[in-house]
Amino acid sequence: MFELNKDYSRENIHQTVGGNKESFLPASRGKIVAACLRPDLNPRAPEYIVCNSGAAARASGFTLSRQIDPVPVFIRQDSDRYRFVGHFVVQESYTTQVDCAPFAQGTGFTSGQISRVIKMTPHK
Repeated sequence: MFELNKDYSRENIHQTVGGNKESFLPASRGKIVAACLRPDLNPRAPEYIVCNSGAAARASGFTLSRQIDPVPVFIRQDSDRYRFVGHFVVQESYTTQVDCAPFAQGTGFTSGQISRVIKMTPHK
């Protein structure tokens, strides 16, 4: 499906897995189908995914946090180049401000703007 450490456009990703081309956690049929992460907003990706408190990010984070299926994870390299870094599964999800606060550093968000942090682990 995707080749490790190869770059893909959002259009390539969308054509392969579906979902919204604009969302950082595109969903299809009630499941998150990929994680397309910007390093300036998710500096600890792919191990940790930070969801802000906007309605779309909150909903996507909630959906991903309950998902058992692995998702392909991509890290943005340039305006429309995302590097595939592997398939990951949810290990834990943090929602309290105390638990999320340590992950705000380097994201551009304050701890109060973070609704959820999802700890991911590589899929075996």
